Amino acid sequence: MSTHTSHYDPNRDTVGTIYRDAQLQNRIERIEVGDMTNCMMKSMVDDLNESIEEGTKQFEGKEFYITVHEKKDAQMPSCLLRRMIKTLYRPWPEDDTLVFFVHPASGDVRFCWCLPHWSEMENMLKGSELFDRQMIDQIRAWKAVDLHCFGFVKTFEGQWIPNLDWVDEKLGTPKSKVLSMYG
Repeated sequence: MSTHTSHYDPNRDTVGTIYRDAQLQNRIERIEVGDMTNCMMKSMVDDLNESIEEGTKQFEGKEFYITVHEKKDAQMPSCLLRRMIKTLYRPWPEDDTLVFFVHPASGDVRFCWCLPHWSEMENMLKGSELFDRQMIDQIRAWKAVDLHCFGFVKTFEGQWIPNLDWVDEKLGTPKSKVLSMYG
């Protein structure tokens, strides 16, 4: 449909062209958020499992971290970008990230943190009773640049470095919180 090709891979169209063509071919008026959630969760698990396999090979069985960064594009409102970033070092806590620690030898995957986008934080703090207590505590700590709960420790010089004795949270049964507007 288009002659615009990617500068990174001349064998394919640009992301904008692919998005535009998909919008023209699929005339869905709107997407319900609930419809997206099921697909997003399943694809998140698939992407996480794929990243664990890739990271284990890439880092030759060494421990590593996976940072999940998802964002919407203002010019492509029906599009969501998910990046799975694998590193050998503990990432710096940034907004809009979900981080896991992987120990390939034992098959252990641990949850490090999940921070919302900075633009959502103030509303979450104002309605803190509606959200998980751990997330609210982490938002407060992040805003105060107190990185202890993210597995960092402050040196005598005042610099934050990874705490080598820190143990991240084991993945397990999700905590559910049922809220009712009637009490």
